Amino acid sequence: MGFMGVVADQGAKKVRSGGGRTAVRLKDGPASPSLRVVAKPAKRASMVVVRRGDEVRGRVLQAALECFGAFGFEGTSTRAVAERAEVTHTLVLYHFHSKDQLWIATVEHALERYGAELKVTLERAHETSARKALAAFIEQFVRMSARTPQIHRILTMESNQGTARLDWVIEHFLRGHFTMARDLIRRGQEEGSVRQCDPARLYYHIIGAGGTPFTIWTEYKALTGRDVFSEAEILRNIAFIYEIVFV
Repeated sequence: MGFMGVVADQGAKKVRSGGGRTAVRLKDGPASPSLRVVAKPAKRASMVVVRRGDEVRGRVLQAALECFGAFGFEGTSTRAVAERAEVTHTLVLYHFHSKDQLWIATVEHALERYGAELKVTLERAHETSARKALAAFIEQFVRMSARTPQIHRILTMESNQGTARLDWVIEHFLRGHFTMARDLIRRGQEEGSVRQCDPARLYYHIIGAGGTPFTIWTEYKALTGRDVFSEAEILRNIAFIYEIVFV
């Protein structure tokens, strides 16, 4: 199945159902009136199965994020992800079916929290100044980059190759992300709070300044002596981007 066929099928999921066991205990005396049945609810058993499935799925997604971020799509196998997650290869295929679907689920999971935060910013953007909305966007982006630096590495590798996977991310995440930020920049320029320049170019300056230090954190630390993931350094980087963007 090709990548686009996988995308169309990505919503399909399998669900295991759990069953209950019935224990029978005999009391002293006549058999028929003293039978006591102790039943374990099937619902409780199925909830345990679901929680176990969610825990395994989360471990696999984290392992996949680390593998795809370090080795790219071609350099990662579902077996390597299973080994890193400390689960069986069969479980990985049960939950995700293929490497293509695992990649999609990994990117979605990595961007889920950021997407929710961005949605709130979008909904409130027209209720406040462009400067405040753009400042919120910048902070959200920098903190997302600190939480999941692997996503920048993944998208850089996909962009270098021009893959169908990158096309999927552009249509599902990046195009709306770019449009929102560009429009906020334009509105800020009209307000007089944002530096006058090409909005698209300024957008990529924000993305570069906000994401690159976390992507190459070992180099950053070796040359600057700073821990880019510390709260103090995160705040300094946010403030520095503000100095670039706002007037």
